[in-house]
Amino acid sequence: MAYRITYQVNVDWVGEGVGPMTGNTAAQVGMAPAGGAQRLSLFNAAGGQNSKTFTGTDITNLTNAMAADIAAQMTTNEARIQGFASGTD
Repeated sequence: MAYRITYQVNVDWVGEGVGPMTGNTAAQVGMAPAGGAQRLSLFNAAGGQNSKTFTGTDITNLTNAMAADIAAQMTTNEARIQGFASGTD
């Protein structure tokens, strides 16, 4: 048996005139972004990050692997995320 962490990171882009300061306070429904934001959701690598034990060292290793995975996914999607602002995505 092993321990596994799974995770999700949401990258939201909230354009001018869209956020809650403008009165657009639409509630979040499910995993959809609240208030008219545009979202890209990034998920754990297939199978998550795994460890046979759960010690302080394992926690550090698991969270470092998680951070590296999400950073790689953000880098891969950088142009798409930036396209939210220009309306190209």
